[in-house]
Amino acid sequence: MSDLGQSSRKGMLTAAVVALLLAGGVQAQAAPMGDMPGMSDKAGPESGKQQTASATGTVAAVNAGQHKVTFDHQPIPAINWPAMHMEFPAAASVDLSKVKPGEKVKFTLSGSKGSYTVQSITPAQ
Repeated sequence: MSDLGQSSRKGMLTAAVVALLLAGGVQAQAAPMGDMPGMSDKAGPESGKQQTASATGTVAAVNAGQHKVTFDHQPIPAINWPAMHMEFPAAASVDLSKVKPGEKVKFTLSGSKGSYTVQSITPAQ
């Protein structure tokens, strides 16, 4: 076989491998939260309904411009979540100017199916 034929086959094989990798990457990005290790889309018996859950954690970051807060939180049994580092949008009523990174806090979330908003943040006792 000529060098040109081998080169062409290698090129096609490389293109096929790249296409398969890209297709797999798209599927991974589109995976629902319930597919993450330790996570569940089932937030208790009423998974499709609005849920409220209380949690504790440490403030990791505050993004006042986007009105979001990041927590290193403990497990949240009410919505079947393990401990993790996660950013949440905060309700307009939450005053993020009073929240500082490093603070240990209690917070309340509301939402459904893996999409939750912080409704309140108070200092942990």
